[in-house]
Amino acid sequence: MLIVVVWTVIALGLYRCSVQMADADEHADERAAGNTDEGEQVAQPDPDETAGEVTTEENVPETPFDENVRILLLDRDSQGIYHKELHIACEEGFTVSSGEEIKNYAPESELVLRTEDLEDGQMICITGKDNGRIQIADLGRNSPARYRGRLECYPAAEGIAVVNELTVEEYLYGVVPSEMPSTYPDEALRAQAVTARTYTYHHKQRYAYPEWKAHMDDSTAFQVYMNCEETQRAVSVVDATRDQVITHEGEIVESFYYSTSGGYNGGARVWSDAASAADDYLIETGEEIYASNSEEGEQAYRQYIDNGNEADVEYHEAWYRWQYDKPLEGEAVTDLLKKLYELSLSQPGTVRIRSRYLPSDRLPDEAAVRDIRILTRRKSGMAAGIMIETEHFRVSVLSQHAIRQALGCAQDIVTRKDGSSYIMGDILPSAYFYIEKIYDNNEEKGDNLKQITIHGAGFGHGCGMSQNGAKCLAERGLTAAQILAYYYNGSIMDIGELGK
Repeated sequence: MLIVVVWTVIALGLYRCSVQMADADEHADERAAGNTDEGEQVAQPDPDETAGEVTTEENVPETPFDENVRILLLDRDSQGIYHKELHIACEEGFTVSSGEEIKNYAPESELVLRTEDLEDGQMICITGKDNGRIQIADLGRNSPARYRGRLECYPAAEGIAVVNELTVEEYLYGVVPSEMPSTYPDEALRAQAVTARTYTYHHKQRYAYPEWKAHMDDSTAFQVYMNCEETQRAVSVVDATRDQVITHEGEIVESFYYSTSGGYNGGARVWSDAASAADDYLIETGEEIYASNSEEGEQAYRQYIDNGNEADVEYHEAWYRWQYDKPLEGEAVTDLLKKLYELSLSQPGTVRIRSRYLPSDRLPDEAAVRDIRILTRRKSGMAAGIMIETEHFRVSVLSQHAIRQALGCAQDIVTRKDGSSYIMGDILPSAYFYIEKIYDNNEEKGDNLKQITIHGAGFGHGCGMSQNGAKCLAERGLTAAQILAYYYNGSIMDIGELGK
C-alpha cells in the first residue's frame, strides 16, 4: 500500500527530490509557540536584514559540530534580553557557583536573583542536582519554564542576561513541542525534529549574541524553545532521528519552515532577488504567469486565490485561505501612514517615501489613501512589492516581511477558510494575497480608499517546509524522508559525518 501511495505522489509531481534517511528507531511529539491553533510556528529573521552582518573571529564558535548549544533566554513574554529579577527553583535542588564559591540549595527552596546580587560583573552558573531541570518562574511562557543543562547569568546595567547551555538533542526536546502539535502524525513530527536540528546546527556555526557566546535566542526570531512543556512524544521523535541533519552538496542547510502553504512554496526568493545557486536546496513552485506582473497574471492569481486547487496539499486546512477587511478612514489612515514612516526609518532599503514637495515626516499628516496596489510578484504568487499612494506621497514597500508589517494591524480580525476568526499579531498572515478596493466616491475629495479587503493564502513566509503540509503528507502515508524531500532538495546525513 505504501508503494502505491509513494508512486501516486510521484505521479502528481509531489515527490520532488531524493532524500536518504539514516536508520532510526520509532518515536514522536507536540507543539505551541504562542500559537494555539494553526498559527505561524516560527518567524525567522529576515535575511534582508541580516545579510550584511560581518563574520569575525568573535562570533564564530571554535566547535560548531560539538553537541552543546547555547540559547539566550528572553525576558517575560520575550520582550527583551534583560531580566530585572529571576526566581530560580529545582525540585531536586540546585547549586550556584560564582568563581570558586559554590552554594547548595535544597529541594523546594527558591533563589531570587537581582542585578545587584551579581558582584563586580561576575557571571554565576546554576545547575540542577541529579540532572534536575531548573525552573524560572514568571517568564510568561505557555507552560512552566523548566530547563535542562545549566543556566549562566551575566550582569549588565540593563539587567541580567541568561544563557541556557545544554546538548542539542535536549534543546530539541523543548523545541519540537513548541513548534508542532503532538496530535500530528509521527512522520510529520520526525520531519520537524530533523528540520529543527538542521536549523540548530546551521546557527551553531556563529554566535547571534557574541557577548555571551549564545548561538540563538528562544523566540520566534530563531526557534521557539520551551514555550510548551516537553512531552514524551517530543523526546521520542528527537531520539528516533538523533544526529540527523539535512545537507546540500555536503553543507548543512538553513532549514526554514513555516505554518501553512497556500498552494505554492516561495523558495529562497521570499527573502530577496539575491538568491543564488547556493540556495538550490530550497524548492520554489508556482506559475510563471504570476511573476509576469501583467494584468493577465494578476487576474490569474486572483482566480487561483478565489477558487484554490483541490490537489493542493493543504486545501482542507483552515489557513489555506483567509480574508482581512482593512478600514482606511480616520485613525486607520493615520495609523497606517505613521507605521510606513517608522518602517522607512528602520528599513530604508525596503520602505521608500517619495514626494515632489514635502518631507517624508509629513506623510502621517495625509488625510486619505488614494491607492494600494501590487507592484511585483514572485513566481509563487507572493507579493514582493506594493505601492501606497496619498495626495502628496508615494510609498513603495519592497520585501515580503515589510509588506506584512505595513498592512498588518495588531488585534484586527482575520477570517480563515473554515469561517473561524483569528486575532492578528503585528503582521499580516502572509504575503500571498490580492487586494480588493472599496472607494468612497466623494467627488470633492476624489476617489479615496474607504477600505481594502485582502484575500490571502497560507500562513508564514512560505520558505522551506510547511508544517501543516507535513501533517497532510504524513496523513497520505509519506515518511519523514519523503516529506523532507518534498520541501528540500538535499540529503539526510549524520552530524558525525560532517564534523569529522
